[in-house]
Amino acid sequence: MPEKESYKDVVNRQKKSITFYAILCVVFGGLIVAYSYFKWVDYSLYKEAVAANEANVEILKSKKISESSNYQNQKAVFDELTDEIDSSLKEVFPAQNNYTELTRSFDQFENATDSKNNPFLISNIEYQDIQITEDEAYKYLPVRMTISSSEENFTKFLQYIEKSGSLVDEVRLMDIESIHMSFSENEETTNNTINFSVKINAYYQNI
Repeated sequence: MPEKESYKDVVNRQKKSITFYAILCVVFGGLIVAYSYFKWVDYSLYKEAVAANEANVEILKSKKISESSNYQNQKAVFDELTDEIDSSLKEVFPAQNNYTELTRSFDQFENATDSKNNPFLISNIEYQDIQITEDEAYKYLPVRMTISSSEENFTKFLQYIEKSGSLVDEVRLMDIESIHMSFSENEETTNNTINFSVKINAYYQNI
């Protein structure tokens, strides 16, 4: 028959059990606290990351609006410049021979240049058959003109042809193929009068 356990032994065993359970509770509680702490740290990091991302999103939205506005402004300027270039190009290098406009431009030059003591008079304009380059890159309209001019205005006329093709001046692209001249003394003018005939080629697109 087994020996009966004494009351003191039972108490001691219960104390040991309570101590063991207490230690387990402390350890378990510590684990819960540690787990909660690390989860809180992770949550804080995630929260900061989300806040940073939201701030970056707002910055990107702001940049997008700014860039979009700049693009629209630049596009408007570019479109305006393109329209100006297209408009000038129609004058400088037209799609058709536009001999009527060409005649008008010569008349305008004559009216702006001619004066009593410094003449520039076009007495004849003759348009010849349209020509095309060998590579068919463009066409040109040969023009013969007979002109009476002072030496000063003769130089201005040469400069006018030389500067033709400029998008700024919007003067039809031309060059001089040949020129023949003679001088005469005019008592009513302060300059020598030059009578000359000139053959000019006025260029336009081959469409």
